[in-house]
Amino acid sequence: MRVTRRQFLKLTGATAAIMSVAELGFNFEATASAVKQLRIKNITPVPTICPYCASGCGLVVYAEYDNDGNYVKLLSVHGDPDNPINMGGACSKGSAMFNLREIYDPDTGKQIINPKRVQKPLYRAPGSTKWEEKDWDWMLDKVAAKIKESRDSSFIHKEKLDDGSDVIVNRTEKIASIGGSGLDNEECYVLSKMMRSLGVVYLETQARI
Repeated sequence: MRVTRRQFLKLTGATAAIMSVAELGFNFEATASAVKQLRIKNITPVPTICPYCASGCGLVVYAEYDNDGNYVKLLSVHGDPDNPINMGGACSKGSAMFNLREIYDPDTGKQIINPKRVQKPLYRAPGSTKWEEKDWDWMLDKVAAKIKESRDSSFIHKEKLDDGSDVIVNRTEKIASIGGSGLDNEECYVLSKMMRSLGVVYLETQARI
């Protein structure tokens, strides 16, 4: 461990001050114990694993409980320094985990969602500056129609080789797919099969980007 001159002076100065006060007969054990209790009173750190990808990064969730052990509210989510994979670090999604959790509102006594979290499908029409709330059926029909429109306008059935012969390719180059690392094997299989059946050739995954 390297100690700079400034750190050495601070350390020795603090030690000398503590020793001089201790010589006067003061006992700081009770004070130190009380301060520690104030900082962690009713606060329970719970280690967990980030749900986003298969890396296995560890997180520590800090939540407050009342004297009866009932959950009160979520305080913060941090990377777990004891986890050998991320050693206290977290990616942008893991760091924003707090925004995805339910929060207790002490004024109303109800569980609320972070007000910045999008809870309903939103649609912004071309040229518009406003977002409109739509139901899931409308959104899924809209997405399906856009996919079909893009595929039909860009679908390539055959392609010529250098020797002038034709080869069947059946692909589209105007649609890309990005899978999420939270998907399990079965979901990834179905997603890749669907994309291949559409002729999509640009397939990626969030874990590699």
